[in-house]
Amino acid sequence: MASAGTPVDGTLMATLRAVLAVAVVALPPSVRAEEADIVHRLMDEPVSLFDWGLANLDRDVERAANHMIPRTLGSIAGKSMTGVIYDWRERAITVFVSVTLPKVRRTAGGCAAVFDAVVLDMTRGGPAGASAAGWYLKNAFKPAAHFWGDRFEDVGAKLLDVVSLEVQLLPAAFEAMKGDTLRVRCAGRLDADRTEIKVEIMS
Repeated sequence: MASAGTPVDGTLMATLRAVLAVAVVALPPSVRAEEADIVHRLMDEPVSLFDWGLANLDRDVERAANHMIPRTLGSIAGKSMTGVIYDWRERAITVFVSVTLPKVRRTAGGCAAVFDAVVLDMTRGGPAGASAAGWYLKNAFKPAAHFWGDRFEDVGAKLLDVVSLEVQLLPAAFEAMKGDTLRVRCAGRLDADRTEIKVEIMS
């Protein structure tokens, strides 16, 4: 047996390695599985095109809000929150943006302006005009390297009936504590024009 401070010889090291190797092999399969390489663990998890699309919507709306709200509303805009909600009962996907604003700026026109700005940013890089939103949704739910053929040719147009954008203009917490309850909500399809956006003013 090696004394303290004495180097362990090669034979002892080889024996220790052999014992450790046997111990690892002897572990129950469940324990060995937990030690599997993280890449292979992730590769074993199924991801649907639906999951992929929701993740892209979530990323893109956050980026659009951070980019466009300051440009649209200026420094007067407060904290914004974004996200995506899937209502499995209605089979509907809602992309949402909420932003705190002073009461004087919480208007139907202001809400519609944020709606337009967010859609414009999310669909940039696509074709101009009414087809931009459908193009964006088709590509949001399709990985770049994924070959669809003609099976999903109409996916963009059909997703326009499923995906909507909802914008809310809210009071800041300190304003709400003082009794300011004015909220403005506007919602519509990603290809909606100003006349098709539904506006609701709550107080």
